[in-house]
Amino acid sequence: MADAKTPRKSSAKTTAATTKAAAPKKAPSRRSPSRSASKTEIPTLISTDPATGERLAEVFQTLPGEVAGIVENARKVAPEWAAIHPKGRAGILKEVRYRIHERSDDIVETISRENGKTRAEALVHDVLPTLLMFAYMERAVARTLKPQRIGRLLGLPMGASAYIDWRPFGVVGAIGPWNYPFFNTFLAFTSALFAGNTVVIKPSEVTPQVGELIKDVLEPLPTGVATVIQGGGDVGAALVDAPCDKISFIGSPGTGRRICEGAAKHLTPVVMELGGKDAAIVCSDANLDVATSGVLWGSFFNSGQTCCSVERIFVSDDIADRFTEAFAEKLAKLRQGSDGEIGPLTFKRQLDIVQRHVKDAIKDGARLVAGGPDEGRKNTNGSLWYAPTILDQVTDDMAVVREETFGPVVSITRVRDDEEALRRANSGFNLTASVWSKDSRRAGRIASGLKAGTVTINSHGDTLGQPWTPWGGVGESGFGRLGGDLGLKEFSVPVHVNKNLTPKLKRLWWYPYDDAMVDTIKAVATIVGSSDGRAKRKAVGTVVRNAGRVLRSRL
Repeated sequence: MADAKTPRKSSAKTTAATTKAAAPKKAPSRRSPSRSASKTEIPTLISTDPATGERLAEVFQTLPGEVAGIVENARKVAPEWAAIHPKGRAGILKEVRYRIHERSDDIVETISRENGKTRAEALVHDVLPTLLMFAYMERAVARTLKPQRIGRLLGLPMGASAYIDWRPFGVVGAIGPWNYPFFNTFLAFTSALFAGNTVVIKPSEVTPQVGELIKDVLEPLPTGVATVIQGGGDVGAALVDAPCDKISFIGSPGTGRRICEGAAKHLTPVVMELGGKDAAIVCSDANLDVATSGVLWGSFFNSGQTCCSVERIFVSDDIADRFTEAFAEKLAKLRQGSDGEIGPLTFKRQLDIVQRHVKDAIKDGARLVAGGPDEGRKNTNGSLWYAPTILDQVTDDMAVVREETFGPVVSITRVRDDEEALRRANSGFNLTASVWSKDSRRAGRIASGLKAGTVTINSHGDTLGQPWTPWGGVGESGFGRLGGDLGLKEFSVPVHVNKNLTPKLKRLWWYPYDDAMVDTIKAVATIVGSSDGRAKRKAVGTVVRNAGRVLRSRL
């Protein structure tokens, strides 16, 4: 990895106009503290290059027994960070954005070597959307989290004024994935930081050097506000069990279930993004050139190792032959390599799943349209290449149709009409789904029936890079939202504050329960609930006549 560039000096200032309290003091460094144990006694994570199998580096792990103390330190800092006005926090956090930009070349190179994605994708899919997310949050946080007045029309007659105050949870534990080890890890906790929480972050153990870069770019923040810990499942479990005040997780459904089980012991709320078996519906009137290009990218970007990549294509019978032919022709032009379009798989377990899905599908009757085990770059010395693959003539009982493949494999299924396409698309679990049609009404009708966290029309998979939009799934693809205004509120507790506008007057429904109170309440219930206009008018008279008695008994 190239040497770090000279970091920008933090220029963030917290003045009386923008803060409620001063920022926590900045310590000289947030590097891992020295331990008395020798190097051989401290566990390490091994970083490897999936394109070559080369061993790149070793990174020290956090010990599971250290995690509770790290969370406790974050908890001590949390009130100071929460007390800063959102504009003040945004001013401090912009220094992280500057730092990411300064280190962007190193970040791209490290992601490409350790994760395997091409340099272009590391820049476009990890670095740029992280910068966009920070830039948006800096401008949106004060507006989104300002106190929200509620119930003015009904509250005033009852002598009350109410508002919602958006307050941070405290400490958020964030567990990031390996497929977008930089952006998706930031996605898991950035909204929490802007909302006033402190965070403890566990990046994926598969990409530990990227985790070290995340630690580096967070250096401008006050000590304890954002702490990176490194390790595998045992460290993640210790983070959940610390406990934190909320858990944010991006990863597989299996791991998500275990995290939910651990969080349930402490009644810790969680937000989960768990991937999907995403569908693209290509209608008979779709623009074939646009649809084949869009679905091709949506299927194979990041070698298909994307939670929202297209894994199932449902194409109208009328155009299926032409679509498949054009789709395969465009796929044949893609290049495997760090400077091409398709990189290797990131680690061995994922390659094993891809190989099993394709092998079993072909054995059970699927037709190999393109790619497969005998095509593309060959693996040597532990490299993890697999040629992008198209299958058709698949059946619903095949694993490649039922299970998330999370690799460069997509299936094409012919359908008779839009209704069949919609039914089959909804039979799986979609984090996102897309519709391809020239007819906006037709596309809108299909989109309204799709079960997915995000539905796109004539595009697929690119809304995650739009930081003003929310991101999350439904059902097995997860719950809760990351990003956008909903992401800021996801990490904020809505506290209802209600003010009595007549503090010298006792409430009508307080003790004692006398006839004046009962008659008045009954009359109000009639005014609110009755469909009989005459009864309503009579009830209004009752309220007016009782007003004097009620006031005398409540003063």
